[in-house]
Amino acid sequence: MAAVVAIGIKLYRARNTARREVPHVHDALMKRAEAHAAASPFLRKVCQEYKANGHISNRQAEAVAKAVARIEQRART
Repeated sequence: MAAVVAIGIKLYRARNTARREVPHVHDALMKRAEAHAAASPFLRKVCQEYKANGHISNRQAEAVAKAVARIEQRART
């Protein structure tokens, strides 16, 4: 019984370590959003949420991408 538990613990730790090493799908988007967080309360809120949870929904990611694109477009003109 102890051997089974030990193997389970090793597998669990290995899986969590591997999960932490792989960057999340939205990491690059959120880094761009953090750069513009001062310009938008929405981006500030989503960045705080991302830092707390480590993820955002795909719907939020789409909204963040649109907001970042609008802010970057304003900056170019």
